Amino acid sequence: MPLEYSPGTPQDLFGKKVRVLVAQMTYPDLVNFLLQHHSPEQAEEDLRDIAQRICKKLLELWKPKSRTLLKLTKELLGMIWGGDIILKVIQRDELKRPILVQFIDKDCKLCRSGEEVLEVKGVHYCSAVSGFVEYLLNYMAQQGTMKLKYKSADVRTTSSKGNGDKQCIHFCTFTF
Repeated sequence: MPLEYSPGTPQDLFGKKVRVLVAQMTYPDLVNFLLQHHSPEQAEEDLRDIAQRICKKLLELWKPKSRTLLKLTKELLGMIWGGDIILKVIQRDELKRPILVQFIDKDCKLCRSGEEVLEVKGVHYCSAVSGFVEYLLNYMAQQGTMKLKYKSADVRTTSSKGNGDKQCIHFCTFTF
C-alpha cells in the first residue's frame, strides 16, 4: 500500500522542510508574545527587525548569486522556505528605473500557521518577510553587485493571508 504522504529524502526532511516546519511552529508564539508586550505597530516593527537580524547572520554564511531583483528575492525566499513570488513594477522614474515594486506571495509559509495568531488589526502577520527582503536588497546595494544600481530599498507589507487577506503583498520603494 503506497504512502499518501512522503517526506522525501532524508536531506529533504532535514533541510528545507524542517526550516518551514520550525518557522510555522514557532512564529505564531513569537507574534503572540510581541502583541502581548507591545502595540501592534511596534510588534510589526519588531518582526521586521528580527528578520533583518536573521538575514544579516545568513549573509555571513551565504553569498547570493543572483544580480537582479526578482531572481535575488526568489533565491533568498526559495533557500529559506521555497516561497513563490510574483513581481510587478508599479511605478518607474523618468529614466524607466523601477521606483515602486510589488511582491505578491500567494503561498506564504509564515501565514500558513496564521490560524493561531491573535486577531489584531494593524499587524501584517508576515511582515518579517519584508524585513528579510529589505535587508538583503540593501546589503546588495552596498556591495554594488546588482545590475540595477540603487542606493537603498524600503520594503513594507501591505496585506497578509494570516490576517484574512487574499494574498500576501509587499511593496518595495527604491531610492536612486
